[in-house]
Amino acid sequence: MTVFASGQSFYGTGGVIHDFKGGFKIDSFPIEVSGLHSKIDKNFGIAKICFTILHPKVSDLKIELISPDGTSIWLTNRNGKDRGRHYTNTCFRSNGFSGYVHQAGAPFTGEYIPDGRMTFLNNGQDPNGTWYLMVQDLRTGEKGALNFVTLEFSENPTPNTDVSPCSMEDGTACKCADGGEGCELLPDLIILPRLTLDQVKEYPWNDPYYPGQLRLAASIANIGEGPMETFGNNKWYCGSEEVKDSMVICNDETHPRQQINQRIYKKNGNKIEWQDRIAGTNYFDDKPGHNHYHVDDWVEFRVVKEIKDKKGNVLKRELVSKGSKVSYCLFDSGICNNSDSICVLNGKTYGDKNLVNYGLGNYMDCKSLKQGISVGGYDTYGMMYEGQYVSLPKGLKSGDYILEVEVDPTGIYKEKDKSNNTFKMPIHISQQE
Repeated sequence: MTVFASGQSFYGTGGVIHDFKGGFKIDSFPIEVSGLHSKIDKNFGIAKICFTILHPKVSDLKIELISPDGTSIWLTNRNGKDRGRHYTNTCFRSNGFSGYVHQAGAPFTGEYIPDGRMTFLNNGQDPNGTWYLMVQDLRTGEKGALNFVTLEFSENPTPNTDVSPCSMEDGTACKCADGGEGCELLPDLIILPRLTLDQVKEYPWNDPYYPGQLRLAASIANIGEGPMETFGNNKWYCGSEEVKDSMVICNDETHPRQQINQRIYKKNGNKIEWQDRIAGTNYFDDKPGHNHYHVDDWVEFRVVKEIKDKKGNVLKRELVSKGSKVSYCLFDSGICNNSDSICVLNGKTYGDKNLVNYGLGNYMDCKSLKQGISVGGYDTYGMMYEGQYVSLPKGLKSGDYILEVEVDPTGIYKEKDKSNNTFKMPIHISQQE
């Protein structure tokens, strides 16, 4: 049953959130919306969603909101670290005063900025129809329940989300770094330190879930003049053998890889042009919580021991452990803002006030054809996501080490500056037995 209240708030009832049983399953909870204007945009649209979910391990959960036209955003994906319980009167809006949900702790009581961007929903669509709260449990062991969910529509639904007038359709307002009328608008990828600093944890070898793992989060931002965009060319391969399409299953029972191009945008006077260059590959990731396309070998994690002399100078570096190159879905899970402390590197905050062509790109999902990170956008993977760890060797001596996180470790994408692709932080490891 849904109830219409005050012309702009809509309520849906809850239900059971089923435990993961090894297969793809999403619990969907409908919210019926009616009687609103036939178009939602930056002037009037969806402003807030609230719910209460009782669940003893919320990092098992991926929670999305999907609109009547099929557009969806991540509200919160595997947040709460390893022991967080419940979402209690949790709300999401574009400028939530409680901060980013991926930096908060359970039970998340308050108003948070979601993992996705609310602006993607206010896309000119007709809001009347059925919206769904989609909840997916991704790990066996616990089940929960949704108590309620509400949607709120209002004027100025996503304040403080304006972008520059630079666009793909009209390059007049786009800028070159040197002030000229023609240039390549290259991306510049960095690891945002704050998220990794906030989410890193060592697990002992007797841990039942993550034995011997150093788990960590990583957030990749684009602070360049142009978007980081990959574009599929519809050539699919099992190893070196070209196959018909993405529906083929390779002999090793994996999905085929699609060759992808990096699309480089160029400013030419008042026009935006582009040119493709062959880059890496993507593939369909069917692991729980994904079921979309990932770009291969996007980040790499390393633990390093530095050997120093008495004066503290580094004499040599020894690689202790290296994770496999992790594949990511590339999309804008957030956008940098000069008024917060997320997009900070070497003491400088990046956002709409100092990134030329801010907002150029606009990537909302993980399709085989196109993915990317906008200018000023960032793509976040929390510490409870698959692959977000380094396995520590048994018998590793306790002591001080260096954790390194590198984006584009194979160096196949063209950027403005590759010298800032690696983030390093000191960590203390307890003895692994």
